[in-house]
Amino acid sequence: MISASEKLLQVMEPVSHPAAFDNADFLYQFKWDGVRMLAVLEGDSVKLINKRGHERTLQYPELQKLPQLVKARQAILDGEIVVLKGGRPSFPTVMRRDQASQAKTIEHLQYMLPVNYMVFDLLSIDNELLLDRPLEYRQEKLRQKVTNQDFLQLVEDFPQGVALFNSVCAMGLEGIVAKHRQSRYIAGKKHRDWLKIKCRLKQNCLIGGYTLRGQVVNALLLGVYQDDRFIFVGRAGSGLNSEQQEILSSGLPPLRCDKSPFDNLTRPPAGGYFVEPRLGARIEFQEWTEEMSLRSPVIKEFAVLTPAECTI
Repeated sequence: MISASEKLLQVMEPVSHPAAFDNADFLYQFKWDGVRMLAVLEGDSVKLINKRGHERTLQYPELQKLPQLVKARQAILDGEIVVLKGGRPSFPTVMRRDQASQAKTIEHLQYMLPVNYMVFDLLSIDNELLLDRPLEYRQEKLRQKVTNQDFLQLVEDFPQGVALFNSVCAMGLEGIVAKHRQSRYIAGKKHRDWLKIKCRLKQNCLIGGYTLRGQVVNALLLGVYQDDRFIFVGRAGSGLNSEQQEILSSGLPPLRCDKSPFDNLTRPPAGGYFVEPRLGARIEFQEWTEEMSLRSPVIKEFAVLTPAECTI
């Protein structure tokens, strides 16, 4: 039995790539919108480590069943924990599981928000270290030891990247990962043997505030509803043209309010003001951050939106 070293408990990460491609030297997988997690199995015990090296064993008690599902006495699995919402992975929803800390809350969420563990790599199995083995060898070992059952699922490989990417984006999913078939597992590093190609995501938001440059609106404070709470998810200025800035600069000040409409933001940023959340905006963005904010948001259009249309 090996003791997992610090190096073994660091994940290999993909490098961003601008466009999908087809190459026979690569295989292609869904990029699951979840929480990256290493599962360390030693006998009947399971330890969960996220990509930042933090332990998350208590947050996912159902994964203690893993030793019954894996045909090995020792293993280190790599994958993503996801929560499906409407048949699709929801990062904001799985973060509710990941950020829970109270035992009663964890127990409640375990049944309210069940998880799937989507496994795509194998770092060690029955004391055989696999980091220097090619990806295809590691995957063959993985298929020998793991089958789809209960919450444990193997991530499927596809031979063509362009077709998969187009399908994924059409379904509103996050994107794909291209992996060189002969790639070693380079723990703790980003490497171009793995490439992530992301779709732009969409989110309806309500405007709960704005910031000024001089007397001109240059960014909007965006919010969405989660469990009847109005949550601040970031500010966006990209996408605003001069005509829109002029309209907003005259239309938003009459909606100013002293009290924050956001449940998680009490004070506006410097040069900012809160407003009653009446005006909606359709936003494109890269991904949700772990802090539950929109990464690289771009304002696409303004619209009359109801709170029900502006949920995560």
